[in-house]
This record gives sequence, C-alpha cells and structure tokens, in this order.
Amino acid sequence: MGVSKLDVLYRKLLLTKLFIRGWGKPEDLKRIFEFRKIIGNREKCQTLVSKDYPVFIDKVEEQSDCKILEGHFISPLAHYVPGILPVESLVARFQFIIPRRWNSKHRPVCIHLAGTGDHHFWRRRTLMARPMIKEACMASLLLENPYYILL
Repeated sequence: MGVSKLDVLYRKLLLTKLFIRGWGKPEDLKRIFEFRKIIGNREKCQTLVSKDYPVFIDKVEEQSDCKILEGHFISPLAHYVPGILPVESLVARFQFIIPRRWNSKHRPVCIHLAGTGDHHFWRRRTLMARPMIKEACMASLLLENPYYILL
C-alpha cells in the first residue's frame, strides 16, 4: 500500500510549522517515525519487551467481587528511543482489576487508556471496569494519564 499524498503533505507540515512551535524538536519526530517502522512489524514488535520485564506492584486491595493491583513500570519506549518521553511519562502507573473467580479458562482483559481530564482511576474503575467484571467476568487494566499523577 502506497503512501497517500495527504499523508506526505501532513508530514511535511508537521515537520516544518507545527512541530517546531511548541510540540518538540523535528529530530524527535523523525526518531518516532523511524521507531514506528520497527513496531509496525508484528513479529519484531512481539519481542521488543521481554516476558520478564520488571513490573512493580505497590498495593493490593481485596474487594468483594475483585482484586485491585496498583503498580508501576518504566516505559519500554524510554529504552528504545531515549530522551523522547517527557519526564512525567517515564514511569507508567496502572491499576489492574481482576475478578475473584474466572468463569472459564480464558482470561480476557480490556485496556482502558485515560482520556483528557481523567485525573485518576476512579471514573474508569467505577463506570467501566467494575461493571465489566459483573457482566462479562473481564479484567481491566487502567493506565493513568501521566500529566495527572499524584506524587
């Protein structure tokens, strides 16, 4: 599949006018595009992060219908494209909400990314993750928006 003319125009505009005026350095954008080629290959992408990559569990909370694991890890992107992430995004914080009992051998997990203005886990945990456990016995991984972290 070829690159569309709109895509080429957008990239030229992004590298010249928009990115320079507050979105970062053009060299960083070029590094991101290069890394995108690597992660675009599904086979290669699956081996970028090892199965024993360190994930730290900071708190475990038992609820009546679920277990909530709260933790953090260093973003793997910090290793592959050093200096590209803002300091706030180096450490990814999460809550992993799992049912107390699984209904089958399959263990589905839904990943919930934070939207703009989503300051913490409460809204996604209460309005999406907990109902998913009750209705479908599905676990949820909630990633915190790095700009709203509570230090």
